[in-house]
Amino acid sequence: MSVQPTISASSVPHLNHLDSGQLSIEEQNQLLKLQRAILESVARGADHMEVINQICRLEESLLSNAFSSVMLLDEHNQQLNVYAAPSLSPEQIGKINGLRPSPGGGSCGNVIYQQKVQYVSNTLTDERWEDIRHLAHEFDVKACWSIPIFSAENKVIGTFALSSFEHREPSLFHRMLLEIGSSIIGIVLNRNKYQESLRQFEKVFEGSEQGIMVTDARHVILSVNPAFTKMLGFTLDDVKGKTPKVLSSGLHDAGFYRNLWESVDHFGHWRGEIWNRRKNGEVFPEWISISEVKNASGEVSHYVGTFSDISDLKSAQKEIQYLSSHDALTGLPDITLFRDRLENAISIAAAANHNIGLLALNLDNFKFLNDSLGYASGDKLLRLFAERLKACLRETDSICRHGGDEFIILLNNMQDDDSISYIVDTLLNEISSPFAFAGSNISTSCSIGVAVYPTDGNDFEKLFGRARKAMSQAKEEGRNTARFFTEKLNTDSLHYLNIAYGLREALAHHQFELHYQPQISLNSAQVIGAEALIRWHHPQNGLQPPAQFISIAEQTGLIVEIGEWVIEEACRQAMEWQKNGLPALSMAVNVSAVQFRRGNLAKVIIKALEKTGLNPQLLELELTESILLEDIDHLLAQLDTLKKLGVKLAIDDFGTGYSSLAYLKKFNIDRLKIDQSFVRDINTDPNDAAIVRAIVQMAHTLNLDVIAEGVEDEAMLKHLRDCGCDEVQGYLFSRPLPAADFARFIQTS
Repeated sequence: MSVQPTISASSVPHLNHLDSGQLSIEEQNQLLKLQRAILESVARGADHMEVINQICRLEESLLSNAFSSVMLLDEHNQQLNVYAAPSLSPEQIGKINGLRPSPGGGSCGNVIYQQKVQYVSNTLTDERWEDIRHLAHEFDVKACWSIPIFSAENKVIGTFALSSFEHREPSLFHRMLLEIGSSIIGIVLNRNKYQESLRQFEKVFEGSEQGIMVTDARHVILSVNPAFTKMLGFTLDDVKGKTPKVLSSGLHDAGFYRNLWESVDHFGHWRGEIWNRRKNGEVFPEWISISEVKNASGEVSHYVGTFSDISDLKSAQKEIQYLSSHDALTGLPDITLFRDRLENAISIAAAANHNIGLLALNLDNFKFLNDSLGYASGDKLLRLFAERLKACLRETDSICRHGGDEFIILLNNMQDDDSISYIVDTLLNEISSPFAFAGSNISTSCSIGVAVYPTDGNDFEKLFGRARKAMSQAKEEGRNTARFFTEKLNTDSLHYLNIAYGLREALAHHQFELHYQPQISLNSAQVIGAEALIRWHHPQNGLQPPAQFISIAEQTGLIVEIGEWVIEEACRQAMEWQKNGLPALSMAVNVSAVQFRRGNLAKVIIKALEKTGLNPQLLELELTESILLEDIDHLLAQLDTLKKLGVKLAIDDFGTGYSSLAYLKKFNIDRLKIDQSFVRDINTDPNDAAIVRAIVQMAHTLNLDVIAEGVEDEAMLKHLRDCGCDEVQGYLFSRPLPAADFARFIQTS
């Protein structure tokens, strides 16, 4: 710890330090009186400015026709400013302030510049006053003696000067005056700096929100601050003279404290978490920092400990830890915590040869409830459903909300599938039971997928993935039911993923090709058109028909990009045939409902027609009946745009979907295409024959052409001709052909 500086006769230049014989008895007495007067002021605790001004006045009284001044360097050590000059007016002080250390900066400026005392007996001629000669004239200063003032670190921090109104050389007595004044002023300034630091420390000590304890080198408590008393309840009187053992909670052993003090001895400090005891006996957590304080000799003189009550922090950490591992809405464990529980359960089940059921549960039609009641009510419903699910489970089971309205359930220690099915049935019944909510009776259902350890997997990823596949199957099969995972689901999923990935590769590497099936007019027996049918040259599996991949393309949305390519390629091929001398043929292209939903089908067709130059009337779009069930207004607008372009429209697979005379009347259709399922048994099944006949008659009544697909023999052809069918296509005439083969077919027909 620092030692407070003191002023004594030994702290200042003493008469014995010089040859006092050179001073007169009167001068010696004057110097002694000067020192005594100053020391008395210091002893009674006078303010430092009062002492410095007293020094200045006393020295002025001993040097007639002169004034004294104290100047200190600014914080940048670039300018000198007056600190004390009791005989000068504020206006005069203002003119001196800002003096810069330099060879021509006067006596004081040279003290700083040369770092030594400066005696100038003639300011009007001495080159050391060259830059501030105007001040010598203005103040009528004829001589100026200046001496450095030193800090406790022995650095020059300012000057003490005696300025005379007459030319004079300093005597030994004058030099002694300067030295005594400079020394005492330096000590007073350093003492004030220390006291200011001490006052600041006291303010920090008293006002700190952290508890502070100071002990001596033997760990005996010397002082504590108000924050310490507020935190622990102990006053200074309670603990003064005792050791910090009075705070011990009893939760730490001797080894803990031994390691603590070894760290302080070795590194000079220790900080960490500790449990202490308040005066009322309550044990609480603290963050404590202990540091040693050494004296000037390098020996430990004190220890300072600072304390912070971290009870609230601990509670907050506990709350944060809980929130970080639980769903904020339902309070259920989150997926990370659930995964840990499942992995622990698997380890135990493996040793005990037990099964585990992992359930993926999704609320049916919850989006409808959420949209109808509002999201705030939807959140309340989710909490209620979570409580219902928890009530169906045992303490050894676990449940997690996996976002939205999906939950994952761990059924621990199950004997067989029947025991799992029992709990699953309970969950289905509980969720489907209605209950009062917001003035209404609310009811819904859920779909559950079940995967079983170890049959379906031995880790979270496999079990959860397979439970979700089974849940998707439950939804597809009507909802409000449960399905166990089967290997077929896994095979279907892998097939889906492989096809979806392969389609992206096919688009990127141009693996698609169009084949064309001739369409024949029954009146002229001539080829009047072609249906474009996509094929996929799979790198491993060879040529793939559309049935193998179109549905997956629609599910993934890739059908949009594929469909754009098909339309442009079909138009391009139709124009190429014409350029090669083939007749202008109608080109039929199948269009997916997904392409209509995207809303830019008209732009795609316009782009293809403009790029290829094909006559719009030669392009026919085949629409499935399911398209006609889309948003009517949206669909009508798109069909109207297409018809204005001149494009023909046909309904594909007519009779297999939601056949209705209403949409035939509403939509501007050009042709109906009878599905091959009716044509196949037209000769053997009277019902199919009647349906075909009815479709043809109805279409002709509405001024629509009719084409039948799947014609494979002459008997089918005769029956269709007898029914009045306009056009046909099928294996009787040709399979779908590559473009070059199709051209040869036309040329040889």
